[in-house]
Amino acid sequence: DDAVVYNANHLFGFFSIFNGDALKSVELIKGGFPARYGGRLSSVLEMQMKDGNKEKLHGEVGIGVIASRLTLEGPIKKNKSSFIVSARRTYIDALVYPFLKADEKVGYYFYDFNAKANFILDDKNRLYVSGYFGKDKFYFRPKYEDGSEESGEIKWGNATATMRLNHIVNDKMFSNTSLIFSKYNFGIGFETIDEDERFSLDFKSGIR
Repeated sequence: DDAVVYNANHLFGFFSIFNGDALKSVELIKGGFPARYGGRLSSVLEMQMKDGNKEKLHGEVGIGVIASRLTLEGPIKKNKSSFIVSARRTYIDALVYPFLKADEKVGYYFYDFNAKANFILDDKNRLYVSGYFGKDKFYFRPKYEDGSEESGEIKWGNATATMRLNHIVNDKMFSNTSLIFSKYNFGIGFETIDEDERFSLDFKSGIR
């Protein structure tokens, strides 16, 4: 929905961050893309979210070995406004955690959440509000025989929000006015603790 998403993958590239249950259309433009994508170097992947069902409430659940997902859509006001929410999370870290040694805890998980609402204001105006939030986290917490402990994590994620007003000027012309927020965070944290001292390192960077 026009918001830029950075580092568009989960699990170091094995999973896409885009939940297919929430998508209405996907278009890959390999080259010669329109001027509105100025600044892009190689290609553009444009995705539009579903608007939600204006007639009735509808849900979808998927349960897997690694991750599960939930999608819910329906009318806010029948035939006038609608919503859709879609969420997904891995839980392999929670399943494996009890089988790891007490002094060798390590794990990884990701989650993402999509939401969108659209409102028919009148015959010529329609308002769309959508957002995406996602996060990956890899962590480890070893303990050693000398009593010292360590904990570390690497985490990254995106947050986007789009508000778009579609206005029909006449039979041959329309306009789209958008307010867009896009943010990417990446962080590394490390801490070691022993009987004599504590050392910690925290690094964060981001794009907004």
